[in-house]
Amino acid sequence: MFPTRFGPGSAAAPARGPSRRSVLRGVAALGATAATSGVLTGCTSGNANAAAKPAPGYYPGDYDVIVDASRREKKLLIYSNTSQTAWQPIFEAFTARYPWLEDIRATNLGSSAVYERYYSEAATGTSPADLLVSNAPGNWADYAGRKIAGDYSSPEKTKLPDFAEMLPGVWVFSTDPIVVLYNRKTLDEGQIPNGIASLASLAESEPSRFRGKIGAYDPSNAFGYASNQGYTSNVPDGWQNFTRILPFVRADHSSGTLVEKVVSGEYDASININGAVAVPAAEHSGGLLGWTYCEEGTVVVPRAISMVKTAPHGNAARLFLDFLLSDEGQKAVAAGGLTPYRPGVEQSGTDSLQDLQRKLGTDRVHLYRYAAVEEKDQDAYLHRWEKAKG
Repeated sequence: MFPTRFGPGSAAAPARGPSRRSVLRGVAALGATAATSGVLTGCTSGNANAAAKPAPGYYPGDYDVIVDASRREKKLLIYSNTSQTAWQPIFEAFTARYPWLEDIRATNLGSSAVYERYYSEAATGTSPADLLVSNAPGNWADYAGRKIAGDYSSPEKTKLPDFAEMLPGVWVFSTDPIVVLYNRKTLDEGQIPNGIASLASLAESEPSRFRGKIGAYDPSNAFGYASNQGYTSNVPDGWQNFTRILPFVRADHSSGTLVEKVVSGEYDASININGAVAVPAAEHSGGLLGWTYCEEGTVVVPRAISMVKTAPHGNAARLFLDFLLSDEGQKAVAAGGLTPYRPGVEQSGTDSLQDLQRKLGTDRVHLYRYAAVEEKDQDAYLHRWEKAKG
């Protein structure tokens, strides 16, 4: 297996784990936090005149113009599909740097709802949103085609990999891996998978035992399509592995549901779950859950951020975007349990993209690129999926 340094996938299962009821309460609590409409971090209005920390030497000489203009804005609203747990260390670090930005809020919507909400508001002529954050590649491609991203190039771009600006005005926020989550109580020690291929072999060894006991993200969902199609199109023998495992699979529309069913024992394992959801769930399960990258090839579906042209607090949005891409910002990304990708970022407790590449090998880490998906292509994929399920 290839767990992160902190992942319970590398720890021995305890002799007696928490009860199913207590774990489900924990998952429900995490879900309640994630469902919160917004989070507020800030400080008193006395910080409005606080001195700003100097910008890095590679920033443009007139960057102070943006900083000073942001003092009059004070607010920032992000339409996001990201949990408050992940946002909190980012917001805390950002407001420590710019303390006059005292009102920062982020929603936690569905990955597609982020765009739908903004589009419906923008169609009426106004939207309070400054930035959008999501990890739905097809939706980002549609967004870029509408040419509604703010015209701003971050000075951090020269310090980042070439994929950082995935599409014009669409910047990679984190590079979260897709993982397999499993239940340590329903699987014996010798049955622990190290990817989809090994899980398929396990299911084939006892067909009646594992039929309907493996969960997967439904490919009709925007994120589900990306995580599944990313695997089948990039991992050697990817479709062959899916053809073997899909007869045992039941599909769901959210990572939260997939996690809950592994916790309850309804599923022995779930495949193609966002690591940003699965890993914290495993960490807080008291040893009930384990997780692993896919040894045969792990897909990374980037989470991205974009400032919209209509941002009512455009200067604050620029500062936030630059901070998020900076060394300090990427450390905060890691502190929130997401996967940083800026080279050389020092962090503990989570793997960076570079850590993942070192563990698996660069040829077994597959970055999913944002691209428009034709309806006929998705229909063909869904047809092939259903045929393999039998």
